[in-house]
Amino acid sequence: MTNSSELRESIIKGTQLRKARELLQLAPDEVASQINVAPQDIFDWEEDQLHPNLKQLEKLSELYGRGIDYFLKETPSPPRKIEFRGKPGQSLKDLPQQAKAVLARFDELCRNALEVEGLLNKKRKVALIRFDESVPPKVVAESLRKSFSVGDKPLADLRERLESKGVRIFELVIPDDAFSGFSFWHSEYGPCILLNASDLVGRRNFTLAHELAHLVYGHESTLCYIPFRLGEARGDIEFKTNQLAIELLLPEAAVKEDSQRRELSTTPSEMELGRMAGKWGVSIQALGYRLEDLGLIAKGYTDTLFEPKPFLRRPRIPTWKRQMGKQFVEENFEAYEKGFISVGKVASDLGITVREAMKEIEQRGKGQD
Repeated sequence: MTNSSELRESIIKGTQLRKARELLQLAPDEVASQINVAPQDIFDWEEDQLHPNLKQLEKLSELYGRGIDYFLKETPSPPRKIEFRGKPGQSLKDLPQQAKAVLARFDELCRNALEVEGLLNKKRKVALIRFDESVPPKVVAESLRKSFSVGDKPLADLRERLESKGVRIFELVIPDDAFSGFSFWHSEYGPCILLNASDLVGRRNFTLAHELAHLVYGHESTLCYIPFRLGEARGDIEFKTNQLAIELLLPEAAVKEDSQRRELSTTPSEMELGRMAGKWGVSIQALGYRLEDLGLIAKGYTDTLFEPKPFLRRPRIPTWKRQMGKQFVEENFEAYEKGFISVGKVASDLGITVREAMKEIEQRGKGQD
C-alpha cells in the first residue's frame, strides 16, 4: 500500500525543480551543498530519475522561495533570460540569495493571480500600447498619456492606471536595496512589474515608469538598479528608459508652468522642491534633474540635495494591501467567499498571517451587514 509520502514523492515534477533553480541562477552543485545532498541527486531529481523525500523537498521549497505545491504540477515557466542592469561591477549571479528569492516570490504572485482569475472566470485584458525601439521617448510618453486620458496632469496614480490596463504590479521588500525594479512580458501572465517596497513613494513611481518603458519598448525580462543620480544610469537602454519615465511623469509644458507659478529660484529649497515633487508623484531627484534639463534651476544643484520625507499624502492603508495591489487583494477574498480557496491560501498569497486574513474577512462581513 502506498503511503502519503510515497504518493507525494511520485508526483514531484523534475521540470518544476529545474525552473525554480534556474530562475535563481543557482548551479546544481550550489543547491546540493546548501541542502546537504550529492550534486548527482539534483540532476536525477530534475530528470525524474529519482525524487527528493519530503524533508528534502521542504528544504528546496525554502531555498527556492516556492510553496511545495509549485513542484507538484506543471506551471507557466518564469523568464529564462534576465537582462541585469544593476549596480556597477555586479552581475545577476552576484545578487544575495535573499534578493534572488524575491524574484521567485514575484513569479509566485503572478502565478497565483492567474490561478485566482481562472477560478473566478475572469480574464485579464491587456490594453498596453507597445512601440518600436526607434520611437523617441517623448513621443512614446505623449502617446501613453493620451491613452490614460490624463492630459498634462500629474500621474501619481500611475499604478492604478496601469493595473486597469492589465499590468500586474506587486511591491516586495528587496534586501539591501539590491535592485529597484523587475519587469517582463509573459506569454500567460501578461506584462508584470515588481517594485522595491522599501523605496519612498516618489522613487517607486519613477521605477514603475522606468519598468513600463522596458515593457512598451519590448525589452527582455529586465532587472534594474536605478541610481539616485539619474545621470549615472548604465548604458543607452537605461538612459532611454529613464528619459521616457521623466517625459511621462513630468511633461515639459506643465512642469514649466508649475515652476513659474511657484516662482522657484535657480536654487530652490528642499522644501519647495519636495512640495512640487509630491504633487507630481516623483522623487526630489527626478524633479530636480527635469528642472535642470529645462533650464529652470542651476545645473548640478540637484546632486547637492538629500531626499526628505515625501510630501505626497495618501490614505493610510495596511502595508500588505499597498504592496499586493487592490485588484489582487479583492480577487483573493472573492475567491475565498465563493469557496474556491481556503483562508490559509488567502493568507499565503497576500503574505499575511491567517489571523490577519480572518480579521480582514470579519471586517468585510461587517461592512456588508
